[in-house]
Amino acid sequence: MSKTYSVPPAPPQNHGKTVAAWVMFLGVVIGATIVALAMVIGQPVLIPIGLAVAVVLLVVSLVLRLSGFGQRSRRAQAASR
Repeated sequence: MSKTYSVPPAPPQNHGKTVAAWVMFLGVVIGATIVALAMVIGQPVLIPIGLAVAVVLLVVSLVLRLSGFGQRSRRAQAASR
């Protein structure tokens, strides 16, 4: 007897090209740049500001993902089928 196997569904093809992903990327880059400049010019007061910028934009990215501007999770994709 031969067995029949079903092919698994294809993974999403957006490769992180979503609004939420870009906001997260820019948040980390901008925050890290502020922290790096603070260390180079010797202004320790800017270090927490750079960290705060990164954290705020990470939270914004999470909110965007939850509101539908990010890649859907595998669980959500499976539920919609």
